[in-house]
Amino acid sequence: MFEFQYFIVGFIQGLTEFLPISSSGHLVLISEITKWEDQGLFTDISVHVGTLIAVLIYLRKDIIKILINFFHFRSFNNVIIFKIILATLPAVIVGFFIYNFVQVYFRNLQVVGWASIIFGIILFFADKNESGVSSWNEISFKNAFIIGLFQIFAFIPGASRAGVTITAARFLKFNRYNAAIFSMLLSIPIILASLVLSLTKAIKDPIFTVNLSQSIFAAIVACVIALLSIHVMMRIIQKTNFNIFIFYRIFLGFVLLVFYA
Repeated sequence: MFEFQYFIVGFIQGLTEFLPISSSGHLVLISEITKWEDQGLFTDISVHVGTLIAVLIYLRKDIIKILINFFHFRSFNNVIIFKIILATLPAVIVGFFIYNFVQVYFRNLQVVGWASIIFGIILFFADKNESGVSSWNEISFKNAFIIGLFQIFAFIPGASRAGVTITAARFLKFNRYNAAIFSMLLSIPIILASLVLSLTKAIKDPIFTVNLSQSIFAAIVACVIALLSIHVMMRIIQKTNFNIFIFYRIFLGFVLLVFYA
């Protein structure tokens, strides 16, 4: 059963990390339902590494273009990496002050349920906007900062980091494809920041333990499932809207509030 736990943690992390349905909310749900022993901080770090590798693989061509754009610096306003940094700063700064508070007081199924419903409804209305912005790499500093402000809501379990950033991008009239790509690009520095925070906690923990083989297994599962999840999401939104994810969020929220909260 404990081995199976590592598979489930990797699977859930990989499946939900880049979809607008909240990975943290689902992990809270799994923890509450199963009452499994905590898999440990090292496993949490490992599955984040797995999802990071997945998004780097999927966006490898875009990342190469971003790096080329940076090293061929011509105008500050045209360097996309500066806009990604600007969009990341609000969550990093706010997270520094509220992360522990959220972990203590917000990680419960009632919060997950309400957040899943409320932010799902907001995404529904945002997704009705007509598309007006041609490409994510033409985003302005102003729009990047607005999306970064929305990313702060991701600290609420159930809100979904991918969900709130895609919502902001759709409100700003990015088409669905470009909203999803920019959301995934923003996940890279956020996952890296999460890894640094987790590693800092690990170093300070006198009883920090490493379950190497199990954690590597969980990381591989997370990486493979994340790649598949991204591919499926991108195929869906190129043909239709985000409604399948929105309806799932609302359904999940009601189930949690009725049966578990």
